[in-house]
Amino acid sequence: MERVASIPFAKNAFAVISETRRGDIDANVAQLTGSLRTRQFPALLGERSRGFRVMVHVDGELASIGGAQKRELERTISACTGLRLEAGGRGQEYWVIGRLDMDSLMFCARLPKPAQPRKARGALSHELSSMLVLASDPHPGDTFLDPFAGSGSFVVARLGMPAREIVYSDLDLAEHRENLPPEALSDGRVRLLAEDALTLPSVADASVDVVVTDPPWGEHEELPMPYEEFADLTSLSLARVLRPEAGRFVLLCARRGVPAFEEALESAGLRVAATHDILVNGHPATVFTGTRDAAPQPERAATGASRKTPSKPLLIGMGTYRRSLNRFSR
Repeated sequence: MERVASIPFAKNAFAVISETRRGDIDANVAQLTGSLRTRQFPALLGERSRGFRVMVHVDGELASIGGAQKRELERTISACTGLRLEAGGRGQEYWVIGRLDMDSLMFCARLPKPAQPRKARGALSHELSSMLVLASDPHPGDTFLDPFAGSGSFVVARLGMPAREIVYSDLDLAEHRENLPPEALSDGRVRLLAEDALTLPSVADASVDVVVTDPPWGEHEELPMPYEEFADLTSLSLARVLRPEAGRFVLLCARRGVPAFEEALESAGLRVAATHDILVNGHPATVFTGTRDAAPQPERAATGASRKTPSKPLLIGMGTYRRSLNRFSR
């Protein structure tokens, strides 16, 4: 159970204690209550309060059950576990769960997750960051890079896995440093750079095994260059630092930026193996996964050949706006 509870991208994990065939929910809860024995309850993981509460979730939403059935269930849990009821507390949670795709109603213990630091507003969740890092097929000997590292979500996610070196790079490192988690500052595998993602002067050619990154796609200011050019330069920068043939990448962008990055990645010699449409904080987005070809082909990007312009300007965040201004001023 500890291994299941520690899966980084599993937001909720449960141990099933008892189940019964679905029918009337009050009758089902009475059946579940009657089946419970002390030996069925899993040992609690880590230090927990001495309280508990009961939740009921059926077919995708919270549900209510009869008062008498709920009180009897609560009394039985207390007798089996020695815990006291704290309906509004933060102790151990026991759930009655029914799903549309299952013909049984389950009584479960929610497995506690390790505490995670609070994320900045708009930052990627711990779960999504871990999923995208895992999508890069991590290896213990990897040199890992996030050239648009920002709050460090991908770097922190990779710290939980073996790696030879983990490179954080962001022009606004000085601004982000005070908010980076302690492990990102103290782990000897981490190298911190305050460099432009479009040039990365301290990162040697073909020196990186894997890139996981989220180039800016906010809603504040336009880039002082066409978005297509930004996608070209980003893709060329990634192709330069990734190892030929063995280099892997995972790139997240706004859904409307997909045409620009599809063409830019291909032209830079980055082969897209798959794309996945997702929502990030309610906003449509797409994940690219792929590898670096043996021989990138930057000719189109270098000559600036024409592209199809999107119907609306693609916007980015203020952080990248400042980075781009700095780059152009230099």
